[in-house]
Amino acid sequence: MKNQEETTQETAGPARQSYKLRIKHPSGAEFEAEGPAEFILKEKEGFLSALNSQATQPAQTKTPENQAEKPDWSALAEIRNGLTILKNKHPQLKCPEAALIIMAAERQLGGSQEISAIGLSRAIKTSGYAPERLDRVLTKAMREGLVKASGTKRNRYYHITDRGLERAWLDARKL
Repeated sequence: MKNQEETTQETAGPARQSYKLRIKHPSGAEFEAEGPAEFILKEKEGFLSALNSQATQPAQTKTPENQAEKPDWSALAEIRNGLTILKNKHPQLKCPEAALIIMAAERQLGGSQEISAIGLSRAIKTSGYAPERLDRVLTKAMREGLVKASGTKRNRYYHITDRGLERAWLDARKL
């Protein structure tokens, strides 16, 4: 596999040799085993076959819409005066997570793919959060591919990606 890091160490014992193998896969999965060579090879093959079977599964099973427990967006957010706002300020949520949940709720409840920067800023403030500049609040989310921005200055719009919907769904499930 590409970018796969394997390290082996030999530990000589009085009666048998013991090996140690550690693999870091590009997907973030890690494998570590220690013992006889046959054991390590068997476990390594099982690990790699499990990774290959996960890669061949359709990506649709990972989306929050197909999972059993969907968050009840209408219980978390409401549309008031054209703004999608959170019903309650949750102490566990920081401003960036609240912005993601608001954008996800806007997409689910309002049916809108995009939300203007001014509208999102007002929704966050109305929900009880005091954001700095919105572009700075969402910088990390944009870097991680959770949110996409279009336009400039006062004509800026934010669009939540499918990956952002998953993250918002996970944050909303905690509430």
